[in-house]
Amino acid sequence: MVRIKRFYRNEDIIRELERIGTDKIIMEHISSKMRFYTFLIEGVSPAIGNIIKQSALSRGTDAGINRLVIKGEPSSSDILIGGTKKEFQYIYEMMKEQPFKIRNIFKEIMETIDFVEKKRRTKIMGILNVTPDSFYDGGRYNDLKAAIDRGIKMKEEGADIIDVGGESSRPGSEPVDEETEKSRVFPVIEALSKEGITISIDTYKSGVAEGAIKRGAKIVNDISGLRFDKNMIDVVKNNDVDVVIMHMKGTPKNMQENPYYEDTMKEIIDFLKERIEFAEGSGVNPQRIIIDPGIGFGKRVIDNIKIMKNIFEFNSLRKPILIGASRKSFIGKLTGADVNERLPGSLLSVFLSIDAGVEYVRVHDVKETKQVIELYYRIMEEDDTIHNN
Repeated sequence: MVRIKRFYRNEDIIRELERIGTDKIIMEHISSKMRFYTFLIEGVSPAIGNIIKQSALSRGTDAGINRLVIKGEPSSSDILIGGTKKEFQYIYEMMKEQPFKIRNIFKEIMETIDFVEKKRRTKIMGILNVTPDSFYDGGRYNDLKAAIDRGIKMKEEGADIIDVGGESSRPGSEPVDEETEKSRVFPVIEALSKEGITISIDTYKSGVAEGAIKRGAKIVNDISGLRFDKNMIDVVKNNDVDVVIMHMKGTPKNMQENPYYEDTMKEIIDFLKERIEFAEGSGVNPQRIIIDPGIGFGKRVIDNIKIMKNIFEFNSLRKPILIGASRKSFIGKLTGADVNERLPGSLLSVFLSIDAGVEYVRVHDVKETKQVIELYYRIMEEDDTIHNN
């Protein structure tokens, strides 16, 4: 009998090699030949394309490239290259003698593989909207006691972070003035921080963020990607807090007015890359940056599908990823489910996120999400405590 195997983690390969009785000295060497990766290299010259193609073939793997590259045409081509970690390591060593650009391509590939292989567990960011008009829970937690009680409840259910927002960002929503937003979020943040809860402030206004940080917030979740308020970058940098940089087309008021993409994933990744470079170039600690592709923010249903199907690609930026798909309209448009009936679709989005290595999921339903995450890791890690149960 021959059985096909799919290994989710390096540890699973090592476990199987141990079961077989492989020499421990060579286990890591062998496992690196069993972890397969595929990379898209964009816009390289024919000369570099031919070098990469021949280098891949010399190591027993291959690369797909425009058929005219061998003739020196076109002026640039994308390349799709696949291989094991060991094969990429070999190619990287070969490329160290090549010009900077080609050497840097394979340096980036190796850094991305190392990032993907780092152990990380998905954390839960519970949503607490203290607004009258949010798309799902608007008006439920306008009262201070109700908001505090909800925050504490989510913490008890398993939330690692509570994301407090005082302005709705649903499609078509109107902005609120800064003082109104402050009056909504500051008392809640102050109270929950005293309970030892990690707080994120959902705002694009630097004044709100600054005040929230003073009251205990540890994360700034900026849906504008640090674009709407020029002072936000200084608030993040000077307070050395984590910052979520999100992709959005337009503003919440107009973002769903015929959004369009030629290449959804490329455009979002390019945007996030530019925003990361802006933040780091402005002095933000690189270890503080989290990225969010912005499900539902200036996206068609097909764009949201492409994001959820290809979440893994955002690891190319080598930053922790946040996904917020909870009860979003694309679930309803695909299934016909009303916002109150979208929990199953939300939980599938959580599973897809965990499986792609996402570090944070932003959700309304903490208890149910916690169960999905716990079950995922118990299954994938084959917890020894359950072997005899």
